[in-house]
Amino acid sequence: MALKFYESPFHATETAELASNMVLRTDITIMIRDIIQHQGWTQQQAADELCISQPRISDIINGKIEKFTLDFLVTILDALGFKARFTFGDIDSANIDIRRVKSESI
Repeated sequence: MALKFYESPFHATETAELASNMVLRTDITIMIRDIIQHQGWTQQQAADELCISQPRISDIINGKIEKFTLDFLVTILDALGFKARFTFGDIDSANIDIRRVKSESI
C-alpha cells in the first residue's frame, strides 16, 4: 500500500476548502498566542488588553481553532496592532501579509 501525503493534517479528514480555512485559523491563532507570550501577559492581562474574556484567551492559547472565525482572529490581530493585507497577484496567486502597524506597548 502506497503512503498518501497531505498538505496538512486537516486535509486528511476535511474537504480541501474547510482544511485550508482551518490551516489559516491555526496559523493566526499560533501568531496571537506567540504575541501574548512575548508580551509576558497572563491570560487575564491579555483578556483585559484585548477586551475579551479570559476563557476566550485560554481557547486561543490552547489552539481551539474550532471556536474562532477568521474574522474574529483578524480582529484580535488588529487589536494587537497588526494589519492583514490581501494582495491578488494574478489568476493563480494571492498573498496575505500580516504586519505590525502600531508602535504602542506591543
